[in-house]
Amino acid sequence: MARSLRPFPDLPPTLPPHLKFVLGLSPSAMTLGLGNVRALMDRLDHPERRFRSILVAGTNGKGSTTTLLASILTHQGLRTGRYISPHVFSVVERIAIDGEFISLEDMEAAAARIGPLRDEIPYSYFEALTAIAFLIFAARGVDIAVLEVGLGGRFDATNVVEPEASVITSISLDHRRILGDTEEEILREKLGVARPGVPLLTGALAPGLMSIVRERGARVGFPVLDPDALGTARVESETLGAVDVTLRTRTADYGRVRVPFGGRHQAVNALLAIGAAERVLPRLDRVREAIEHAFIPGRFQCIARGARTFVLDVAHNDEALRATAEHLAAFEPRDECALVFGLLRRKELFEAPAALLRAASTICLVEPEAEPGSSDTAFAPHELLARFFAPLLPNAATNVMLWNRRDVHDDPLARLVRWLDADGGAHRVVLATGSHRVVQEFGRRIWDGTTRA
Repeated sequence: MARSLRPFPDLPPTLPPHLKFVLGLSPSAMTLGLGNVRALMDRLDHPERRFRSILVAGTNGKGSTTTLLASILTHQGLRTGRYISPHVFSVVERIAIDGEFISLEDMEAAAARIGPLRDEIPYSYFEALTAIAFLIFAARGVDIAVLEVGLGGRFDATNVVEPEASVITSISLDHRRILGDTEEEILREKLGVARPGVPLLTGALAPGLMSIVRERGARVGFPVLDPDALGTARVESETLGAVDVTLRTRTADYGRVRVPFGGRHQAVNALLAIGAAERVLPRLDRVREAIEHAFIPGRFQCIARGARTFVLDVAHNDEALRATAEHLAAFEPRDECALVFGLLRRKELFEAPAALLRAASTICLVEPEAEPGSSDTAFAPHELLARFFAPLLPNAATNVMLWNRRDVHDDPLARLVRWLDADGGAHRVVLATGSHRVVQEFGRRIWDGTTRA
């Protein structure tokens, strides 16, 4: 996607009025059902019917897969929209066309159309942003849009479209209070993106979960394509921020490709992206170039500043955090790594804390500020320590630092950046993770603070 010299685009001090209203809605408020978004589409003359679409659902990996797929389709000459969530540094990250973020002016024009409808249609934050994306895609003549499902699938606002292909990247425990207490229940919610006759591509799901998918496919009437059915994705080599993969499908050999995201799991994500593109186009060109130019902010994003590398990763559930920690540990010495970590109270952790302690010798616990308008709150540093890390510390030589807010004017993350510059020189790699708010706040401060390129 668009890469500026300043990696963290700022919103202006004063947002335009209609977009300000939309962003003032509570991000944590949600509607179970498609009634609101269907009513919006009807009042807006159905912009979602004016472009083709592909839905990408899953617990982890859906943002990367969406981005890779959108880049592939753009490089085929299709005018391609991409919609992801959440945004990390600026709301414009959510909506891109042909690899370029749309403008606030575009978002305001679309927001102005839905703002007056709020009195009759009580749409949510995510429903509003989804409608804005659809309006922009329709107005800009998009041929096809790749849509990351926000939560679940069955009742997600993106599911109002009729996709030409659907993807489920992975299944693990997350958002249990909404989606269910087991992986099987969560999968059934995400299977809401499947349609009769429309191919469903899946990541490497556990055998029991694949049985559920295949039973649903046989009953409803849609083909199911797991990684083995799509082809092969063989990891050839890895670095901290990328993985080289040899990619072959049943119809083409794409050779060795560098996926510009860290982690071996990105090999399957790339295969899913190619497989979905092959479902809507008879032939693909420039696949290597498309994948190598894909970019998504805050997803194991490596930023070099002098001799130090900052890694920003919005991993926010147990499986994703464990994978992030294990990837870091595979490439960097523990004594040279520090972790900046915060977590929302509604999140659960199981194996991730132990993996994080194995990856970093210094743990900096922080409490990110709440999203404006959100009812979500974060654990305080001492709560994080007591709940997740203290039981493990006797077995790990770890320096744990609690970065508390001293008063209303204090900025603990800015102090943390100054400490890294002054006293944290041994930490050659600093990973910020646990919440997109941690990534957002820390990312801005490493750019605006005392750290320099």
